[in-house]
Amino acid sequence: MTLKDLCVPVTSLNTNNLGVQIVSTYEDSELVAADVFLLGYLEDRNSNNVGASRASAQIRKSLCALHETSKSLKIFDLGDCRQGENVSESYKNLEKCVELLSIYGKPIIVFGGTQEAVCSLAQVSLQRSAYPSVCLIDARIDREEELEDFHNQNYLNRLISENKDVRLVHIANQEYLSSRDSFGWMNDNSFYSLRLGECNSNIELSEPLIRDAQLVSFDANSVRFSDNPSSSNVNGLYSEYACQCAWYSGYSPRMNMFFLSEYNPKNDDDVISMQLCAQILWHVLDGISQRKNETGDFSDETYLKRYLKHPMFPQNICFYESMVSQTMWVEIPVGTTNKKRIVPCSLHDYEQFKNGTVPDSWIVEYQRLAK
Repeated sequence: MTLKDLCVPVTSLNTNNLGVQIVSTYEDSELVAADVFLLGYLEDRNSNNVGASRASAQIRKSLCALHETSKSLKIFDLGDCRQGENVSESYKNLEKCVELLSIYGKPIIVFGGTQEAVCSLAQVSLQRSAYPSVCLIDARIDREEELEDFHNQNYLNRLISENKDVRLVHIANQEYLSSRDSFGWMNDNSFYSLRLGECNSNIELSEPLIRDAQLVSFDANSVRFSDNPSSSNVNGLYSEYACQCAWYSGYSPRMNMFFLSEYNPKNDDDVISMQLCAQILWHVLDGISQRKNETGDFSDETYLKRYLKHPMFPQNICFYESMVSQTMWVEIPVGTTNKKRIVPCSLHDYEQFKNGTVPDSWIVEYQRLAK
């Protein structure tokens, strides 16, 4: 199948301040010029959030009314991924569509529908990475074992079974919304979780975790009701922190796919949530526009190396500081193999380590790699 078979193009927009280019021909000569792709998603039949299938048109309308990002981008909107006759066909259409777009090596932003579609996106987003990583920004750990069918509240079992070596990071979870078994499952698999209170106290804690992910999945219901009236979640992220997480996602050199899901226009009488979703996507785009031209080769001269000792580790731990973006990274030991696992860290993490404290997220990843 071709992109023309898989996409329903946008027919009209009242405003387009952002400069989004509507794509309808899908020629290689046109698509290769893109800096980022937009793709709507129309499926909600495998969920309890009926109405989310209509989200993409509303979000797109609000997004295109916003003004340009900090630096100019060529944003290509391919319209909506064609809905299948059944849910399985919709998933296959989405997977094939992003597979065809991934050839161009540019970030893909998918919006609309419900979150279990992240499994289809992961099949493409993670396939070329030695250390695949998924970041979920969500109020709940979507692993409810009492639900027998694949669903937007229990897709994590499939995500992990289909991606055996994946690192899963969960941001903004609310402990009272998930079962003890779900937290036990996270611990058993050495997956790291950053709770809502930690995020709202210091949103910068989320940045290194997001920077490691090839795929970022953002559940709109992770934002609190007072900022997001279409949600039924009383507590949650502040809207400005949601946008900050989105910006971190776009700025990350590793992120190749961002998925915004679970917005339901049926519950959004004052279209406040629609505007919030559009602003979340704008911040992803703005982050992409400000990416630095880094090599990603930690052995070259653009990275400054520092070595520190710690009693927990038999060898010196190497830190890398990018002279291009001023971001920091740390090399986590990977047993006796010759592989290097280099994860993002913050200056605060580095200072903690100098003072003898190992950040919890490093310990969890060290344990996962040792299994």
